[in-house]
Amino acid sequence: MKGVSFLVALLFVVVSSVTVLAAPAPQKVVDLANGQLAELGKDKVIVKAVRRTNAEGRTMDEIKKIDEEWIAAKKAGTAYPLMTEMMENDCAKHLKEIMAAHPFITEIFVTGNLGGNVCQTAPTGDFWQGDEAKFKEVYKKGILVGEVEQEDGKNISLVSVPVKMGELHVGTMNIGVDVDKVP
Repeated sequence: MKGVSFLVALLFVVVSSVTVLAAPAPQKVVDLANGQLAELGKDKVIVKAVRRTNAEGRTMDEIKKIDEEWIAAKKAGTAYPLMTEMMENDCAKHLKEIMAAHPFITEIFVTGNLGGNVCQTAPTGDFWQGDEAKFKEVYKKGILVGEVEQEDGKNISLVSVPVKMGELHVGTMNIGVDVDKVP
């Protein structure tokens, strides 16, 4: 019984310490998300890449198979060819130019309408974002601003915005924002 009590207490400490690290994003990040970052979701290069990927017509079964292979390669410490391609395609090059112009951006990854990655600036843990709140909620609510969390010694908020062609929602863009570098 003492072992169970110890484990429950340890779990409480771990969960409590994780909660303490997360905090609401400051207003300057919310304002940035609703202005400048939301506009990135209408960027012609990004919209074109998302529309092209959506037009490929991958099925959910194909997306989930890619996701499994992506995760397995990451666990094995190997490069999954599609991930490399998505970090080097024209859209990814454009994302890197956006990052260079905005020092507060730490990463960007873009998804298609089913949640599969289209382009990205850094490796992601998985290919399919469609099962995650940052994807689902953007389709329901629009712009999302995540809580500030510590990542690699930085205070990061993940901002998710819709990728739109006019009023048509065609994908999502997820942007890591270093809150300490937002003007």
